[in-house]
Amino acid sequence: MAMVEVGIRIDLVKGVAFFGIEAVNQRIAAGGRVIEVRPAGAILTKVGAEEDDERVALGGCQFHVVFEDA
Repeated sequence: MAMVEVGIRIDLVKGVAFFGIEAVNQRIAAGGRVIEVRPAGAILTKVGAEEDDERVALGGCQFHVVFEDA
């Protein structure tokens, strides 16, 4: 079983960026078969801190695309 991490990052300065999509498309073009898409979590960005308190902002999300064994 092969797995590729894909997702989106959102930054107020840099804008929106996707990652992992090219690897998924290459595997599909080579005959790979997707058998599952799993949630992998949120991407958090630290925006500040005060003593014992940290502030974070949602900066995107990620997933795992699982391929059938060749």
